[in-house]
Amino acid sequence: MGRQATRRGVLAAAATLPLVASGCKGVGGLGTPPRPLPDVAVVRDAIDGETMMISRYTAVLAAVPALAGTLRPLLNQHREHLARLRARLIDPRTGSRPEQPPATPASPVPVQVPSTPSAARAYLRLAEQDAARTLLAKLTAAPPSLAQLLASIAASEATHAQVLGPGRRPG
Repeated sequence: MGRQATRRGVLAAAATLPLVASGCKGVGGLGTPPRPLPDVAVVRDAIDGETMMISRYTAVLAAVPALAGTLRPLLNQHREHLARLRARLIDPRTGSRPEQPPATPASPVPVQVPSTPSAARAYLRLAEQDAARTLLAKLTAAPPSLAQLLASIAASEATHAQVLGPGRRPG
C-alpha cells in the first residue's frame, strides 16, 4: 500500500510540474498549440465547400420551389457528405471532435440566385462541377482514407451535375 501511495504522489507531482514551471500563466504559459496537420486543413476546406453547396441549394429551393422534387434528394446527400466530413475533423487542441453545428448552416447565402428553373439548374450544375474539381485537386494532400472519402464525394457531386444537366426532366 505504501508503494502505491508513493507512486501516486510522484505521478501527481509530475502532472503539475509543467503548470508550476509556467508560473501564473496557467495552461497558456505552455506555448501555442501545434499547427494542425495538412489533412485537417483539407477536411476544413471540404466542410466549407459542402456548407456552401447546402447554402446554394437552400437558396435555390426558396427561389424556385418547383424544383423541390429534384433538389431535395441532392440537398440531403450534401448534408450526409457534410456529416461524414465533420466526423473526420478532430480538434488538435483537445483531441476530440468539435461541437457539431446544425445540419443547415447559417452561412451567408449567395447574393444572386437564379429565379427560373433552367437557370437555377444551370447555376447548381456549375457549382457541382466546380465542387467536384476542387475535391479532386485535394486528393494528393490527403491520407488514403480521407482521399477515398473525398473521391467518393466528388463522384457524387459529378453525378449531381449530370442530374441537373440540360435535357433532364425538371423536378
